[in-house]
Amino acid sequence: MAPGKASKLQALLEAARSPTTSEEARRADEAVFKALLDATVYAHVPAGRTPPDRIRFIQFVRPDNKQTVLPFFSDREQAEAASAGRVGSDAMSGRRLFELTEGATLMLNPNHDGVALYPPEVKALLAGRSLGFFAPEIMKEGEPAGVCPPTISTDALVLALRALFKQEPAVRAGYLVEVHPEAEGADVYLLMALVVASGNEERLLHLTTLEMNSISPVPELPINLACVASDAPILEVCRHGIQFYGT
Repeated sequence: MAPGKASKLQALLEAARSPTTSEEARRADEAVFKALLDATVYAHVPAGRTPPDRIRFIQFVRPDNKQTVLPFFSDREQAEAASAGRVGSDAMSGRRLFELTEGATLMLNPNHDGVALYPPEVKALLAGRSLGFFAPEIMKEGEPAGVCPPTISTDALVLALRALFKQEPAVRAGYLVEVHPEAEGADVYLLMALVVASGNEERLLHLTTLEMNSISPVPELPINLACVASDAPILEVCRHGIQFYGT
């Protein structure tokens, strides 16, 4: 692999760790994911000799949501530090790793960045598609704002997400609310709140973001996305919008 690609990925990751605006965060994330395909990355493999025609990768269970993920790293130092000498590390391009681990959930630098990539996202990256981006900002409790059902067309959005959620039993309900913040200069936006089975919040945020990135026509208002565990109280603001999925 060409020299400098690993250092380029490291620089992009550093920029993505401390964005100052949502737009800067979006650009930084897109740059990281684009660079991943050609960068040299490192994955854990069993220690000792393995057959030359077979590669086995080490996975672990995340303590936060009990999902099994395959860790990979942007530099050898992080890979070796995480292994503590118990397993080996193989270097390869990000593209090669994605192709070899099709169907697995991956996690980049789990002890530092902790960026999860779910199978549909890996497939999208290999196809040259963007993963999309949504800032993790939701209406704060007590924030002065007017709320109402959407006043713009959401037909394409609702149809696409209903089709996605029918394949995802973890999604229990979905709501759309139009929010008019009273703060000076604040933009009107749609708040999408999903009620999901506990432990699936991150995965459904990722898959919903990916699906929304391919919707046409694009909604006329920006969308903020939030997930609520099914055993938690529903956001009060949802009662002022529409329920577009679930019962």
